[in-house]
Amino acid sequence: MLKIIPFISILLFSLLLQGCASGSYQLTGDKRPEIDPEQVALFSHKPTFSYQVIGTVKATSEKGFSDDARLEKAKVELKEQAAKIGANGVILDQVSESSFEHLGTGLGLSLGSGGVGTSIGSGFSLPKARVTGQAIYYDDTKKLAP
Repeated sequence: MLKIIPFISILLFSLLLQGCASGSYQLTGDKRPEIDPEQVALFSHKPTFSYQVIGTVKATSEKGFSDDARLEKAKVELKEQAAKIGANGVILDQVSESSFEHLGTGLGLSLGSGGVGTSIGSGFSLPKARVTGQAIYYDDTKKLAP
């Protein structure tokens, strides 16, 4: 039994490190047919060509062992959210990374007719990458024209 405990601890810790990526969108314009997320382009500045703003997209990710890996996962999720509303581009508004946000420990003591019991606990949340942007639609054939 004691040999199993380290294995279970390692398994649980690795599952914890997997974290998750999540996202959302808010429509502010007309929803278009859903597209493949691979077709969504990310823009760090407002494009000079004409486009329609469809909505706002947000994504966070705790996946990955490095800041870059978490940021990349968040951008992938951002593209997936934009693709759901038919946006083929996202103008990035905010890109941020946070370190461990919540660290905590606790100590408990209980008294009862059966004796005294104590417990110690701790918890933390993994670092997160957050990305927000404007979901846009543009005619990509006109964008490439001179």
